[in-house]
Amino acid sequence: MGLFGSIGSKSKVKAANKKVAAAREKDDIAQAEKLFSEAMGIYESIASDSSAFKDALYNWGVALLYSARLKQGDEAKALYEEAGKKFSYCLVAKADYLAAAIDWGVALMELAALQGETEKETSYAMAKEKFSLADSIQKGVVSYNFACLHAVHGDFDACKEALELARDYKNLPDEEEILNDADMQITKTQAWFDDFIVSINAPESDEKTEDDGDDGDEEVIAEAQYSKTKVRTDGYKVEYDKKS
Repeated sequence: MGLFGSIGSKSKVKAANKKVAAAREKDDIAQAEKLFSEAMGIYESIASDSSAFKDALYNWGVALLYSARLKQGDEAKALYEEAGKKFSYCLVAKADYLAAAIDWGVALMELAALQGETEKETSYAMAKEKFSLADSIQKGVVSYNFACLHAVHGDFDACKEALELARDYKNLPDEEEILNDADMQITKTQAWFDDFIVSINAPESDEKTEDDGDDGDEEVIAEAQYSKTKVRTDGYKVEYDKKS
């Protein structure tokens, strides 16, 4: 594809992304579905030899993921599965595609909630694989997702550890989102949960220990560099800088 064709494809992807963003703001489900459908039609029109094809695939998967949340039963399952396929193609094209790895895991977690026990555990196992891949690409970015995975399996010690790690990496959703997260409901019965919620807004200490040496300084620098990564919440799980 020539230069002008490539530029045109990128413009199409941007236009489709705007439709997806607009759909997410709609309270009217019919209007949202119409916008999602229009956006997916644009993504589908992007030629596979275009430099914008990978981004089109990813955003197509995201549109399918959001669309699935507007459906129920088998219709929702089919959309989650199709979203997973799009994210899988992204990872074939780019093995370290962080956004695709995370969102595939998220899609699998949400799909599992609609499945029977056998299928559910298969989806959870696959979600763990995708989150592990994401964690290998960028340490700590899926700590909250792991916390949710531990919570639904009743492994509350591991859930607490993952939540604390997400807090320390500054990758937690808003407090309200944690409290309303379906995966976290059973965790709210744990004795440590309220204290953890309080710790989210606790002031950070600027004091240094006496044995802080060069290694400690390097660790602080590394943490500061990590904190530059834009991590956003999206009402369901942690999001991240999609410029991967």
